[in-house]
Order: sequence, then structure tokens, then C-alpha cells
Amino acid sequence: RHFERLVWQGLGLDRHPELQSAYFGNYRKLVYLAQTRVDGLVEQAKAAAERLGLAYEYRYTGFGELEHSLSEFTTGETAWEN
Repeated sequence: RHFERLVWQGLGLDRHPELQSAYFGNYRKLVYLAQTRVDGLVEQAKAAAERLGLAYEYRYTGFGELEHSLSEFTTGETAWEN
């Protein structure tokens, strides 16, 4: 979501594109680990991979056990003991 600001501008690639190979020359793939399914983010991740000249892989991870724990906590099914 913040590729332009954090990576491209943050690493100075907007001013010094010749640094791209120094930063990412040993990388082969950009893996997008998604916790949610938000329209547009997959396309943004693909565009970032293309811009960096990297292969792209998408993996939906969800929230794992955190989702279950939060659900129990918010419904009051978990008793917390001190």
C-alpha cells in the first residue's frame, strides 16, 4: 500500500534509480503475504514486483489463531485469570 513512499522514495530510487540493482540484485521474488482480501492491493503488489523486476507470488495468510482468539475474546467466551 505504501510502496512508493516507503520503498521507492525511502531508498532514494526516485532520485538514484541506478541503486535498484544494488538493493534488489540478489532478490528473485516478491512474496505478498495478505492477511485480508482488499480490492486493489494484489494489483499494487504485482505492480511493485514488476517495477523491481521480480517474480510475484501471492499467499493469503489470514490472521491465523489471532482471528479465533479475538473472536472468543469479543464474545466473552474466554475467561482471563490473573
